[in-house]
Amino acid sequence: MSTHFAYPAGRPADRDETEHGERLDISTVPGARIVQFTVSHPRGDVTLVVVAGEIDVATAPRLRDKLLRAFGSQGSIMVVDLSPVTFFAAAGLTILVEAQAAAEKANRRMVLITTVRCVDRAIEITGLATNFRRVGSLAAALADPTPGFVAPV
Repeated sequence: MSTHFAYPAGRPADRDETEHGERLDISTVPGARIVQFTVSHPRGDVTLVVVAGEIDVATAPRLRDKLLRAFGSQGSIMVVDLSPVTFFAAAGLTILVEAQAAAEKANRRMVLITTVRCVDRAIEITGLATNFRRVGSLAAALADPTPGFVAPV
């Protein structure tokens, strides 16, 4: 089962007309950005959230919303694939820190797939690299069978 969400940046947080997966056409809006979320369950104990587009102050609330919803779903492992992210601001990093804390509190493991410089750089230059378990692929995230929080190596 997969659910796809698309939101233009700056859209009010209380409006959610794309909840059923239709894509918004904002190609005529100058400077508009799209952030997309795909939520799936590649394995019974895993929730995968794929994030694509730009994560900044305008789109970070949607990231928070999708991650919180994903925490409410099945599984002990949440994998957040950030490899399709094209821009990653401090607001996105704040959301990841909050999500990691929620994962630890719920004894769930959150694993980030980070293969793009903008995400890795933000995590590393802020000194937060040891706070997250980061891997390069979904296969690597699924390879560790330990449930709950796993301290990075």
